[in-house]
Amino acid sequence: MSSFRSIIAFIVISILGISLIPELSVNLNPVKVDNTLQISYSIADASPQEVERLASAPIENVMSQLRDLDKISSVSRYNGGNVSLEFSRNTDMGYKRFEVAALLRQLYPQLTKRVSYPFISPLQDQNQQQDLLRYTLSAPLAAFKIEEVLKESILKKIQSTEGVKSTPIYGATPLQVGIYYSSTKLSSYSFTPADLKRALSNAGGLRYPGLAKMNSQQFLSILLDGRFKNIQQLGEMYVTNSEGRSMRLKNLAEIIPEEQTPQSYYRINAKNFVTLAIEAREGVNRLQLARLLKSEINSAKELLPSGYELLLVSDDTEFIEKELDKLYQRSLLSILILIGFIFLINRDWRYLLVLFSGIVVNCCLSIICIWLFDIQIHIYSLAGLTISFGLIVDNAIVMIDHIHKYKNKHLFLALFAASLTTIAALLLVFLLPEDQKNNLIDFTKIVAVLLGVSLLVALFFTPALYQLLFEQKAVDSKEQSYKGLRRRVKLFRIYYLFIAWNAHYRKWWFIVFLLAFGLPVFLLPSKWEGQEWYNNTIGSDLYQEDIRPISDKLLGGSLRLFVRNVYERSSYREKEKTRLYVNAQLPYGNTLEQMNVIIKDFESYLLAQKGIQTFTTNIRSGQFASIEIVFEEAYELGGLPYQLKARLSARSTNWSGVKWNIYGVGQGFSTGSSDQIPSFRVEMKGYNYFDLEREAKKLAAMLLEHPRIQEVNTNERLSWNDKKSEEYVLVPDVALLAKKGISLSDFADGIRSAARAGSFNNYFEIGGQWWPVKVQETTAGRFDKYTLDNNSIMYSEKRIPVAEVSELFLESTSNAIYKEDRNYIRSVSFEYYGSGRFGDKYLKEVLAKYDKMKPLGYSAAKKTFSWGFNEAKKQYGLLLILIVAIFFICCILFESFRLPFFILVLIPIAFIGLFLTFGWFEFYFDQGGYAAFIMLGGLTVNAGIYILYDFQHRKSQNNRNFMKAVSYKSMPILLTIFSTCFGLVPFVLGGQNEVFWFSLAVGTIGGLIVSLLGVFFLLPLMAFKKAKI
Repeated sequence: MSSFRSIIAFIVISILGISLIPELSVNLNPVKVDNTLQISYSIADASPQEVERLASAPIENVMSQLRDLDKISSVSRYNGGNVSLEFSRNTDMGYKRFEVAALLRQLYPQLTKRVSYPFISPLQDQNQQQDLLRYTLSAPLAAFKIEEVLKESILKKIQSTEGVKSTPIYGATPLQVGIYYSSTKLSSYSFTPADLKRALSNAGGLRYPGLAKMNSQQFLSILLDGRFKNIQQLGEMYVTNSEGRSMRLKNLAEIIPEEQTPQSYYRINAKNFVTLAIEAREGVNRLQLARLLKSEINSAKELLPSGYELLLVSDDTEFIEKELDKLYQRSLLSILILIGFIFLINRDWRYLLVLFSGIVVNCCLSIICIWLFDIQIHIYSLAGLTISFGLIVDNAIVMIDHIHKYKNKHLFLALFAASLTTIAALLLVFLLPEDQKNNLIDFTKIVAVLLGVSLLVALFFTPALYQLLFEQKAVDSKEQSYKGLRRRVKLFRIYYLFIAWNAHYRKWWFIVFLLAFGLPVFLLPSKWEGQEWYNNTIGSDLYQEDIRPISDKLLGGSLRLFVRNVYERSSYREKEKTRLYVNAQLPYGNTLEQMNVIIKDFESYLLAQKGIQTFTTNIRSGQFASIEIVFEEAYELGGLPYQLKARLSARSTNWSGVKWNIYGVGQGFSTGSSDQIPSFRVEMKGYNYFDLEREAKKLAAMLLEHPRIQEVNTNERLSWNDKKSEEYVLVPDVALLAKKGISLSDFADGIRSAARAGSFNNYFEIGGQWWPVKVQETTAGRFDKYTLDNNSIMYSEKRIPVAEVSELFLESTSNAIYKEDRNYIRSVSFEYYGSGRFGDKYLKEVLAKYDKMKPLGYSAAKKTFSWGFNEAKKQYGLLLILIVAIFFICCILFESFRLPFFILVLIPIAFIGLFLTFGWFEFYFDQGGYAAFIMLGGLTVNAGIYILYDFQHRKSQNNRNFMKAVSYKSMPILLTIFSTCFGLVPFVLGGQNEVFWFSLAVGTIGGLIVSLLGVFFLLPLMAFKKAKI
């Protein structure tokens, strides 16, 4: 195919790629896809123990027979629980959901009637994504009226929009029908609360009492329409007692339509609004969906009745758009720097056009692959796209240089091998644990796709365009002057003699580079149990106190500096908007209003603070409440988030009895400070719940032997909602009840009728609308412990002296029971007042000691939630696999087992640069730093591959030709390395608060610059010999 036809074909395919851009899925962070199903269920008025016995355990037993089930876990809480089923990778989750549903249909008839029908759903990570949009609607009307207008005007229009997951509404309290009776009044008319409830259960709704025979001998169903037209008609219904006497309901009880008792509060900036939250489905283009929804809501807004005001108070895509705009600007700046750098070197617009066109075509073709392979677009995949600009330019530069000098494409095999080494480095991500590779997997796919496409572009498009723009005469005329050739020869001679002289000291230079990298002697333990020879030498006081401080520094090199830095400062960070969270927790028994008073105090304080954009209050119950604080853009990266966190922490001390958890997330809280007291957790498992508690106390006693551990919590909550609590237990004496002629059912019904109703008794259709009905004693609000201890309860004309016939005592209980693979789970936590490294070491010693004395069937293991040094060691171990992969790729390319060793030496040299960059400058090391390791592993060997490939294809293989190969490839190598470095410079400008980008950029730049020592000094030094190589 001619050059012109090749270029036209690439342009047509590029236009197709551009047209697919709107079809890509765009998010801020990666969307986690779990092969996990969650089965949820509820049991009214049930303790965690009851939920575990009546529902969790039976469901676990049935589900354990499923194939491809990797893990089964359950949580049993008050009034409900859930069972999570984690399946193997590549499992057909649609079929598994069908299989689980079939098993539940078989099991449900065997469960007690108190258990609701289980609901199956994919496991959701609640912290993964915020609401897409939040709107508030206000009007001078009751909240339930505003909610009706919101549903009718807005909700109906957007619910059917593709990509909308759910649309919860907050802030509106629904209506109910309250039926309040007096036991004394009912007794005077010879009625009981049971008569009232029985009459209500048989009233209302549509009923089919039977069939009626017609004259035509046909049987027709009889429909009894008992629906109420209005609430007054409800009061006209008759209630019949056991003696057959009937009275109207309105004469026995008071019927009041009212708002339900608030079960929660939801406020924005301390104001009560009816709030509409819109959640997006996973995998959709959030930016495109948000624009569509805002357009539809704005059009519906005009149809609202007068007096209604609809406001957009939260738009999650604003931050995404800002981050993407910032990324686009940096990418553009990166391309401009590359263009400027290349133009200064070559000073030819045609050469620049070839390279720039290659970038554009490569990106357009890659979009097609991204769409075909359904790769997500987010902050990390865009990182791969931006970094690939340098790699694309590198391949083009090397190919053009080779075509210019040798007039052929024979270098493509070396180019292919070099790209393959980079792809091999990226494939290490697939070997990481699932929770660690999630963010980097799309980064890997993007870079691999762009590299693969760049090979096609370098093989077909770049030579075609180069040939079209540079005619043969122009190429031939581009010869160096005689003066320039003399200068090159002189520089080559000096370089040759410099390498030849240093070749005599090759072994010493090898030792210097080895010590610069570092020997891991600093990791040697101070003592080795059972090894006297070690303890008398390495473990002796002389070595540990006098020799080790010096030997560790001299022999540890840059590796020691890096390991110390990573251990103390590295962590995993998420790219998200700065938010401050205030969580409050009260013991069980506190009311919603009591929690509301506490939170209002914080709201009034926040209203007076400058720099806060919005704060959202969510009071879920009398036990749990939270405030989410979002800062204005001008303040979120400054000192305000930390200052406000400190002020709120100080203010929280004014409220004793409340357990607070105040923390921040996002860029404003990602400065890398590590001045907090180290906290540790141990996860214990066992088959018996009570024996596990005893084992936890035994482990706690062992931990408390250390003076730096002041307290150990043997029942640490496994989530924020969990906490060990206390509850009153009423135990009736059946014998005493029998003596007084009171049945156990009458005793329970009497307590139930006197207490406040916990749930609705009925649901009636009144005037075409379903109303919940609550039946309750008028004095139920005053029912308390004093009533149980001192007063009697009247029920069915019987006086029940509660204190005489029962015993009331306080009992500790856990509000959640966790199980995993049929084993109970318990968490033990403590704080170590000292260095986290020594705390971790002591914990390992205690766990090793406990492991020898633990009962069979029980286990204890350290629980980690951060990206620590131990996890990092496993990741760095994977780099050995990379070295092996590069070795075999080079063996195949060079058909030699010796030459690949020269190339492998370049990798640790580049790592020295990364070690020194983070060690000397104390930069923050996050997942971007590990991505820099991967990139360096693949990039630094490319220069060696080009040099050795050129050398191997020369007529004679001697020292002079090797040095010529280095000289001939020096310019494209320098261009590729510096173009990659310059392309990353814009990502350094954002500072250490930039998650992923900063660590990736500084690590890669530092490693590539130091790798030049390996390419132009150590590699020739190793290859230089008097005889042929």
